[in-house]
Amino acid sequence: MNVIGLTGGIGTGKSTVSQYLRDWGFAVIDADKIAREITEPGRPLLAELEKAFGNEIIREDGSLDRKGLAAIVFSDAEKRRVLDQLTHGRILEEIQRGVVLCKEQASAKGIIIDAPLLFETGLDRQCDQVWLVTADQDLRVQRVCVRDGSSPQEVRDRIRSQMPDEEKRKRADRVLDNSGSLKQLEVRLRQILLEQGFLRQ
Repeated sequence: MNVIGLTGGIGTGKSTVSQYLRDWGFAVIDADKIAREITEPGRPLLAELEKAFGNEIIREDGSLDRKGLAAIVFSDAEKRRVLDQLTHGRILEEIQRGVVLCKEQASAKGIIIDAPLLFETGLDRQCDQVWLVTADQDLRVQRVCVRDGSSPQEVRDRIRSQMPDEEKRKRADRVLDNSGSLKQLEVRLRQILLEQGFLRQ
């Protein structure tokens, strides 16, 4: 069963692509979802994050203030490194466990590893191919500001903290530009799936 790495920076529409692929019969392993699950109240990692970054990242209900944590780490490379050290290993373990389970079940057309840091964590080496979702940067900033209520500067800080799209393009097998309409994205994605035999006309 083919393992496809799906990556793209914040605001590119990677989650939209994942949903299309899920609807078309692929198993999707979502790194962001895993990151949320392993930092739920009562999980050991949440206590480690509080120790590293202070109790201001914990909401009154005991959950992680993700926006507050992002504001701390995405403008400070050293703090970002600490966060990565605490989280990446656990996320990778869960992804690998998910891949094994999907292969055992063998009920999907393929396995999608949806991970914004696919290259940075070395996950691309576990994939048969890598698809990159891109979009115009101003459009990305606008999307995230509307979606999350972030400021343009906060979004640009996050974009700068990630590997540049130019480098990702060099490493990717397929590039999906999502600067246009959802229909255009769907058509391009369907074309790729037809070319590779995942869908039939």
